[in-house]
Amino acid sequence: MRRLEKASNHKVQDLAAFKEALIEYNDRILRLVRDGTVARNLDNRKELPRNFVSFILEQVYDRTVAPKVELLAKYENGTDNVYGELLHPFISSILVERLQMTSDQVFVDLGSGVGNVVLQAALEIGCESWGCEMMENACNLAEAQQKEFSARCLLWGVAPGKVRLERGDFRKNTRIHEALKRADVILVNNQAFTSQLNDDLVRMFLDLKSGCKIISLKSFVHDHKSASHNINDVGSTILEVEDWTYPEDYVSWTSAGGTYCISTRK
Repeated sequence: MRRLEKASNHKVQDLAAFKEALIEYNDRILRLVRDGTVARNLDNRKELPRNFVSFILEQVYDRTVAPKVELLAKYENGTDNVYGELLHPFISSILVERLQMTSDQVFVDLGSGVGNVVLQAALEIGCESWGCEMMENACNLAEAQQKEFSARCLLWGVAPGKVRLERGDFRKNTRIHEALKRADVILVNNQAFTSQLNDDLVRMFLDLKSGCKIISLKSFVHDHKSASHNINDVGSTILEVEDWTYPEDYVSWTSAGGTYCISTRK
């Protein structure tokens, strides 16, 4: 690698030295493939390198969403339709480090926007990954991302988990309801959801299997930190809630840190 870099230095470019180093590099790589070293190293890996995951996802985003990002600014503040992204490090810290998701599990993102987290879960975990979004502009960009994502994974020789992106209100989507019954981890970026929508979600959670984890920016249990919950609060009867914090630069709408919840279906 040093020889390649030295030969391609813009001040003293040496085409002959570059070709010689490149031929030797390729020869060594092929020998590692033939003797099984590459295969053994791949078998020992439990996950893709995090910087490689970010590299692929950023390639996809930059070629599809970034040129049209102004379309997402048309969301109406003060309603359920407010757009915000949970960034790659945040998702990795939750799904890989804290929840230790595996490729045989099912992930569902309710309100999946342009599909960033759905694609990241499929790529980084290799799991079956679902998303549902109702805003048309975000859905169109999500479909463009999924197409580019498939091409990029093929280019880099990576086999991600199955991706399913649904359009419409997740409260009324039968395929999403069926996926929720099998889900191991659910993400709901409910930072700006109305209380009515959060209550509707809790009723949907009645169908979740025991042990399913729900990641949210706000708790679905009213005053869950208090010693006693209202017996009429459905959330408190079906969910155990843990509070966590995230550091700076983990979400798109602010550079400050904040809090999130992981609820477990009883």
